[in-house]
Amino acid sequence: MKIECTIDKISQTMYVNSNKPLNLILSEDATVNKFNSNCDGNFCGNCIVMLDDKAVLSCLIPAFRIKGKNITTYEGFKKTRYWHDIERAYDDTHLQPCSRCYASKTLILESLLKQIVKTEDVRKHGVDEETIVREMRLNTCACLDAQEMVTIFQAAANYRRKRRVRGN
Repeated sequence: MKIECTIDKISQTMYVNSNKPLNLILSEDATVNKFNSNCDGNFCGNCIVMLDDKAVLSCLIPAFRIKGKNITTYEGFKKTRYWHDIERAYDDTHLQPCSRCYASKTLILESLLKQIVKTEDVRKHGVDEETIVREMRLNTCACLDAQEMVTIFQAAANYRRKRRVRGN
């Protein structure tokens, strides 16, 4: 099957089996910089990527679902200016995911932050704690508890709001 999509802001055309999982496509693609998901195939959540700005388990996404989509890996996200908002939140809160799930939890946080940006007034609308906890369940690593992830998210959201105000 011919599939055209964008991976880390690079347009791609590939010929793959329509049911091939996205994590295998990314790990075999020479243009993707070091995609290492640490995925053990048991819905661990370590293979998360952003598909059109939404965090998804790449091991569960068949190739036919990525047609025309924008895919962002952790390596691609690290090259954006928004990565620093989450890095600063980790530093400020003195909380950080373990090395095994760091990339996945960072992409989940970014996916949640994108939801804030899409609302018209970020001061009135935000992401509630229940949504944060539900999204963080995509990754099963227990290195941080739910409240710690909410704390990190709130710190990152403050940086994102400041960035947005400065940008306007």
